Amino acid sequence: MKNIFCSIIALIAFTASCLAQKDLINLAYGKHPQQTVDLFLPKHYSGSTPVVIMIHGGAWMMGGKEYTDKRAKDLRDRGFVVANIDYRYVSETVHCNDLLEDVDNAVAYVQKEGRKHGYNTDQVNMAGISAGAHLSLLYGYTTKRKVNSITAICPPTKLDDGDIIQHLKNVKLDHVVELLADAKFKPDGRQDEKFTLVSPYYRIMRIPTLLIHGDNDHLVPYEQSSSLYMSLQERNVESRLLTMKGKDHDAGLNDADTEKEAYDNIVDWINLYN
Repeated sequence: MKNIFCSIIALIAFTASCLAQKDLINLAYGKHPQQTVDLFLPKHYSGSTPVVIMIHGGAWMMGGKEYTDKRAKDLRDRGFVVANIDYRYVSETVHCNDLLEDVDNAVAYVQKEGRKHGYNTDQVNMAGISAGAHLSLLYGYTTKRKVNSITAICPPTKLDDGDIIQHLKNVKLDHVVELLADAKFKPDGRQDEKFTLVSPYYRIMRIPTLLIHGDNDHLVPYEQSSSLYMSLQERNVESRLLTMKGKDHDAGLNDADTEKEAYDNIVDWINLYN
């Protein structure tokens, strides 16, 4: 009788925990100071609630999850479990594979925590902005884990292309991409295969992909999303390109009207494939 009573109390406590919004901050998924995640639990969730892995931008070399804190909480308020992750910066010793390893370890940690908190532990939805969008795409297309959908906002997608290489030089990000790929750009245009391997454009898998991009983006050209979208369509991958007309690298997320349009599309996309 005592065991039954304790079980009932435990069940009530667990149910109550799933009805209270929780912000679990700076959870360590690794030993490096940047290997942390903020886990945002909505007021109402269950084992079927979609889990979103949010990845911040910052040209792979700066910033942190504070960049996407508002975005993560906004999606949490739309009813999703959201993990806003941080990762190491690229350097002479840290390259794209290391960043993808960080993402994978963060996903593994979030799924493990799901057993404690009662949310979905089997599959995730990737989402990111700028460099984080690049990592969301590349991780989603290369991981063996179950990824239901990808949302990529203003992503770099094709890093071996001559036009983007010149653009990277113009905005002084060419060396960062060299660190990302662990290779050097060649003046003769015959680029190392490593730049191809870190380009989501060449790694496409059949994962539903939503692209959101401003057509006046001065940092990551709109063509990076439009070319990926065309390739996705040619391969019959479920995909959508939401063009934010006249918007720059914020993709309209800093304007109330277009922000709502973007979030509505993101929410619909995630729910469609869960």
